[in-house]
Amino acid sequence: MHKHVWILALGLGFVVSVLFLTGLFSNIQLKLVDNLYGGNKPLDSIVIIAIDDPSLQEIGRWPWPRSEFAHLVYALNESKVIGIDVAFFEASQEDAELAKAIREVGKVVLPVEYPSFSSEEGRSGMEVVGQHALLPAGDLKKAPKELGYINIVTDRDGITRALNIDVRGEYKNFALALYELFWKKKFTEVSPRFLVNFVGPPKSFKYHSFADVVKGRVKPEVFKDKLVLIGSTSPDMHDDYFVPTSNGKAMPGVEIHANTLQTLITNRFLAQVSDLVVILVIFALCFLMVFLVHKWHLWAGLIGLVLMVLNVFLAIVLFEKGVIWNLVFPPLSILGSFVSGLGYYYLVERKEKKKVLGAFSKYVSPVLIHELMKHPEKLKLGGERRRITVFFSDIRGFTDISEKLSPEGLVLLLNEYLSAMTQVILRNRGLVDKYIGDAIMAFWGAPLDEEQHAELACWSALEMRDRLKILQGEWIKKNLPKFEVGMGMNTGDAVVGNMGSLERFDYTAMGDTVNLASRLESLTKQYGVPILISHAVQQRVQAGFVTRELDLVAVKGKKEPVAIYELVGKKGEVPKKELEFMDHFDDGLQLYKKKKWSSAVQEFERALKTRHDKPSELFIERCKSFQKTPPPKEWDGVWVMTTK
Repeated sequence: MHKHVWILALGLGFVVSVLFLTGLFSNIQLKLVDNLYGGNKPLDSIVIIAIDDPSLQEIGRWPWPRSEFAHLVYALNESKVIGIDVAFFEASQEDAELAKAIREVGKVVLPVEYPSFSSEEGRSGMEVVGQHALLPAGDLKKAPKELGYINIVTDRDGITRALNIDVRGEYKNFALALYELFWKKKFTEVSPRFLVNFVGPPKSFKYHSFADVVKGRVKPEVFKDKLVLIGSTSPDMHDDYFVPTSNGKAMPGVEIHANTLQTLITNRFLAQVSDLVVILVIFALCFLMVFLVHKWHLWAGLIGLVLMVLNVFLAIVLFEKGVIWNLVFPPLSILGSFVSGLGYYYLVERKEKKKVLGAFSKYVSPVLIHELMKHPEKLKLGGERRRITVFFSDIRGFTDISEKLSPEGLVLLLNEYLSAMTQVILRNRGLVDKYIGDAIMAFWGAPLDEEQHAELACWSALEMRDRLKILQGEWIKKNLPKFEVGMGMNTGDAVVGNMGSLERFDYTAMGDTVNLASRLESLTKQYGVPILISHAVQQRVQAGFVTRELDLVAVKGKKEPVAIYELVGKKGEVPKKELEFMDHFDDGLQLYKKKKWSSAVQEFERALKTRHDKPSELFIERCKSFQKTPPPKEWDGVWVMTTK
């Protein structure tokens, strides 16, 4: 056999190995391996108590009184370990009652959270050593048996496959703390990327509704010697994530902790096959396929197909043994070697290029290969990654309004409001994702590409603000209560697509970009402004819109602080008096950042002489507080938010 054939095989092996080491097609590898998860039986010893929609309807609007959790802890007295995946970071008058229940029952693990955790770490893992954690408030900090961090990490494609099980930090992982308390033994391995062996789709574990347990509709004996996890499953609470077994349906965070616990308990750990083994297989397949093509020409393609099928079976067998085999590069080596070897044979050895190309097309479709190489994202399940602008709005004081109206009147008022706001969004080429009670979620930039998605979102928000003023005037004439609305917007990447089940699904967006937009909407209450936008939005729209920088905040779940802005209006339409007011506020803000508290207070007070402004009052209060208790020297102006 000609030496050029061996040189070709060697070159192909080298090229494919370089592609493998650079991480090319790693996203496809993750998606293909996702299909291997599941099919396992959940442990009977793990039980989940769900804060679900029926519980919210029966007990009341979130957040619930701490007494409800105290009653639940007492009801679970016969369980072996209790893990409460609910953040108690704000003090409450009922903290003492819950702390007493936890101390009396014992065996309870409460959560902590690291605000600087990244939600998109990919293969690199995380580092928790030395990070500052948000802790339970007051007496709740010392009441539980253990504290464990509940941060969940999402890969760059929007799927959660791993958690951090780093035992070197001040606090353990939440699931690990429960595991050690349950089994009375230590877990000593350090794994910044601990692969979770998911047993099945969402709701695989045994679930009980929170309300059913608290109200005594579930017998306490059900939980005897069980490991009980308590957490939210309601979609409106936004504590759910896509996992390998999702099939378009997000899994509640509490069930991800349950899957982590089962992985620890059953010792069914997962690990990637070593890079060296994959490279050796790549070279072996390249040499084998080039040799087969040289000997049998097109018939080598059939052997290649058999080898590809065997590679899939090998991946399935190894996965059951805890080893994740590569599903991309062995087939790619076979296909590449087959194509290259066949091409070499006809171009160099036979000089019959047209004949070879015609024969080759019968075995492998060039159109399929071209499309796969050009658009590998089409293999993604559940959606695609798009850059969009996400919008959230919510009525302020809706509960009080609902108490003043009959159910029929409330429906009419809400429908009138939602109809008007929806018309504005649709007119500006937006997509209304869903209505969450009185709240609206919409986004721009998908499913169709839209270059000006941020500008369109801002135009819509301002139009909605103006349309609300007209509606308020009409409601006053009809003796109907009027209300204010808070709006938040953020621009960034999100997973967008059809998500749900085969019977019912919705076109929606998920990811950190969506979460931040929701947080910004919530912050409008604290800052007393109607529209808040992120720095990402402000950068895109600053040429056509007037914005006011408000603060630099660290919202829950974000690694980096976020600059937030008030969307004031379109350029050329904002009154001169309002612009002068903004100048005073901005001067005060800059002095605040430089720790010149007295001068900052003076500027904010000048701003308040123009009109009432809650942010100015807020900063005056902060400045006076810092005058009494100065911030640390390394303070960079960031205000840490402890609530969502």
